[in-house]
Amino acid sequence: MPLARNAVYRVGRCYMSSWQATAPVLDAAGELLQAWCVTADQHGVDMSIFSAASEWVDRLAVIALEMTCRNARELRPATHEQAIALLDAVVRRLAERGIKTQRRKLHVPLPRADTVPEQGTSRPVPLAITIELEHGWMLVTDEPAAYPLVEIVGRCDEAGIDTLLDLTHLIDEGAYGDAFHR
Repeated sequence: MPLARNAVYRVGRCYMSSWQATAPVLDAAGELLQAWCVTADQHGVDMSIFSAASEWVDRLAVIALEMTCRNARELRPATHEQAIALLDAVVRRLAERGIKTQRRKLHVPLPRADTVPEQGTSRPVPLAITIELEHGWMLVTDEPAAYPLVEIVGRCDEAGIDTLLDLTHLIDEGAYGDAFHR
């Protein structure tokens, strides 16, 4: 499992230009890739000749990631009222983590970390979490236009809030550089 999970994490970070996946989505893709590798081994494919960075492992990792992302995207609010209620739940969960903020219409601003890169703008700005009914979680710059957007792929319901906040914290701290760089 660690080999498959590492391959999914690696290709995920390389191929995700306009979206980021939460840890449970990446883990599910790793499990799927591992199952495919086990099946290949059972069908006589000598798995020892392939490394975690081989081209076919990368291709399968991308496919596994796309499949698990599609499943995760199905969990999202159906109405603006549900989206607002979910954003209010994000504010409450942030408060439990010691972060004070409030919902502004359809987005929740995050306090700006000192380490955050410029994030797609000419000056450092705070990030904000929002929800699009067609896609689910989105991360935006906290500016009047609230663009550019980065989709956060993960459960877009109360059960997915903690993994959303874990990922947005990493992005806000600059762990992935400029999340809005295309």
